[in-house]
Amino acid sequence: MKSILQISRFQITSYVILLVSVLFSISGHLLMKHTMSNSHEGLFTWEFIQQLTLSVTVYCLAIVTWILALRTVKLSIAYPVTSLNYVGILFGSYYFFNEVITLTRILGVLTIFLGVLLVVIPLKNSK
Repeated sequence: MKSILQISRFQITSYVILLVSVLFSISGHLLMKHTMSNSHEGLFTWEFIQQLTLSVTVYCLAIVTWILALRTVKLSIAYPVTSLNYVGILFGSYYFFNEVITLTRILGVLTIFLGVLLVVIPLKNSK
């Protein structure tokens, strides 16, 4: 029989894997955007293929870690957490691609973030 400490550690690890999945997903999307934004010389150059391969590989890592997280995290919790992709993409697009962040976008992302917190943080003990 597992102790409470072992179960807690296992649960925390599952949530870390879920967050790693979100980070891989954000990174994969940003790398895809970077690859496609810099493909002026053509779609079948060696440099383009390398960049595209890297971006798809990172995105595939997101899928693998997502599957691993689903082993123990409830889908009703895991799926809303993936909405954090919106937050990461918004700030990544601003930082890497100089996209404009409007007040409306900030309010939208804040709403998503607060919604994720409401889904993930338990208000009472439930199994």
